[in-house]
Amino acid sequence: MKKIKLLVLILPLFFITGCFNYRELNELAITSAVGIDKTDDGYKTTIQIINTQKNGADTNSSMEQPKFVTYTSTGKNLQEALRSVILESSRRIYADHIQVLVIGEELARDGIYDILDLFFRNSELRKQFQVVIARDATAEDILKVVTPLETLNSKHIDEGLSVDNKYLGVGEVVDFEQLIASYLDSNKEIVLPSVVLKEKDEDGDTIENTESTKPEENVIESTMGVFKDDKLLGFLSEKESIALSFVRGKINNTVLSYECDNNKYVVSEIINTKTDVSMESDPLKAKIKITGSLNINEVTCDLDLEDLKVVSEIESSLEDELKDNIDDTINTIRDEYNTDVFGFRDILYKSNPKYYKYLKDEWYDSVFKDLDIEIDVDFDFVEKGNSLKVIKR
Repeated sequence: MKKIKLLVLILPLFFITGCFNYRELNELAITSAVGIDKTDDGYKTTIQIINTQKNGADTNSSMEQPKFVTYTSTGKNLQEALRSVILESSRRIYADHIQVLVIGEELARDGIYDILDLFFRNSELRKQFQVVIARDATAEDILKVVTPLETLNSKHIDEGLSVDNKYLGVGEVVDFEQLIASYLDSNKEIVLPSVVLKEKDEDGDTIENTESTKPEENVIESTMGVFKDDKLLGFLSEKESIALSFVRGKINNTVLSYECDNNKYVVSEIINTKTDVSMESDPLKAKIKITGSLNINEVTCDLDLEDLKVVSEIESSLEDELKDNIDDTINTIRDEYNTDVFGFRDILYKSNPKYYKYLKDEWYDSVFKDLDIEIDVDFDFVEKGNSLKVIKR
């Protein structure tokens, strides 16, 4: 009996193995962000590494170490450029904790296929990091900035995009999984958010940049970039980005306004939005139905919100404002870029694949440009604020 008990205790040990590929933490350079730019003969990569050294470790030094460091390297291909960072870093690059991938605008316009291929093939890399375009700047410039509030530049970008998407809707949050899914789907086109440098300054990459109530340089969220295949075609305006997000069903919360008098406005918060897009085949038509709720945030006209007629007029005016904005945005994208970032092609394919097969070869040549689009917006009041009348003496 004792032998059996001993065997039960010992036997599992033969099936327990050690970690054959473990890595010591102090041997790794933990990467928080990667930036990729185009060069004349290849690529430049910028790696943002978290500084794991304790600040003030040297009690005789008053110097505070930065929370992150950046390394840049170049190469004829992306793998060569990324591996060359080892020449600068004393540790092996560990990229499984990437928060943000920043792509330079020039490279994005040239095509991002090589980037998609490299990151998709990497089996050790998690694919949930956000992807953004460095607008009017290089990825290197973006990742070098020491930002206020957040110790890591990458976290500043990551959380800034999430807040923008949640409360304004100018930029969508697009992670690498969503990006590669859009690229691999022949019926979809890519859209990506962008970031810009505010007041580019030579001290933006130093700690001194955060030692002021108004930093000299900062990274801020910008508008959406639209693609065709893997190439960036251009950037939308703020109003166009919001309209695009409405059609794509990506709006969580935003603000709409209309001019109710000369330089006077009614401003409303739009919440609980829902978008339904359908395609009719005979005749071919896209139907966009948007619903949501209104909270009145600001009224600078002399309006009485107790009057149901006035309330109805405000609803209609805000609905018309959004319809006009969406209609203008659709026409701008069709005329200037001719790319179906709205997803009409994909919806038609899913609802009527036989009819889509008949049209797909002519989609961009004639169908998309002349597609009849019907827009319906229906908002309902939820709150009118603490006052139903204009506050004035």
